[in-house]
Amino acid sequence: MFKRLTVVQIIIIQAILILVSLIFLIPLINVFRLSLRGGGFENYKTLFSTGMPIGRMFLNSLFVCALQIILIVSVSSIASFAFSKFRFRGKKILYTLVMLSMSIPMIACLTPLFTIMKTLSAHNTYFALTVPFATFWMPVAILIQKNYYDSIGNEMMEAAIVDGCSWFRIFKDIYFPLGTPATVNVIVFAFIAGWNDYVNPLLFSKTEEMYTLPMAIVAVTTTIRGSRPEVVYACCVIMAIPSIFVYITLQKYLGQGMTAGAVKG
Repeated sequence: MFKRLTVVQIIIIQAILILVSLIFLIPLINVFRLSLRGGGFENYKTLFSTGMPIGRMFLNSLFVCALQIILIVSVSSIASFAFSKFRFRGKKILYTLVMLSMSIPMIACLTPLFTIMKTLSAHNTYFALTVPFATFWMPVAILIQKNYYDSIGNEMMEAAIVDGCSWFRIFKDIYFPLGTPATVNVIVFAFIAGWNDYVNPLLFSKTEEMYTLPMAIVAVTTTIRGSRPEVVYACCVIMAIPSIFVYITLQKYLGQGMTAGAVKG
């Protein structure tokens, strides 16, 4: 895109992008600055020495996010491939229903979710922290991956069928590897959403040993430890680091995975 622009236009666009970046960076920098107020990095040490299992909450968040991503990717990638390449009766209606489910907010289903998990005796388990979130995020993952699979031609699939490959092998050996950019998009956005999820831990966690990191911020704020705001800010900084790291590490795939299938011709 930049090859068609003049030097002045490129400079203007870069200046605007830098300005927009600063709008997002300044609050993050300010939170980090406030987390060092008073005791410096001792505030972080204080956070881990208050008796609250911050380390366990951090590991819980990592483990829950990993389970959510595995479930989302394993189901949505196969469903996306089917919606993109298969022909079956009711396909359009089914796909429309899946997309319409994105309009249902999770908070509208809290009561039936709570009842279901209680019936299954799944409260205070990783199952309850994983499955509801993954289920509600599944339509978004299907939308992203289906658009990408739509942008990949059918020639390789037809050649593989002639060679006697099964549908699952075609998906596993050809289309899933080619769909890596879309899969990475799903992983990044699902990780960020799952890492910051507060509703599921609030609803299904009963003990601090099952809390995830978003619950730690609330615990720090609502107890005697909240009398030191810099400790709360330190907890916010720790919570932000994994999302920033994942996004920066995988950012090269994001644009390609999101724009694939947007233009056809």
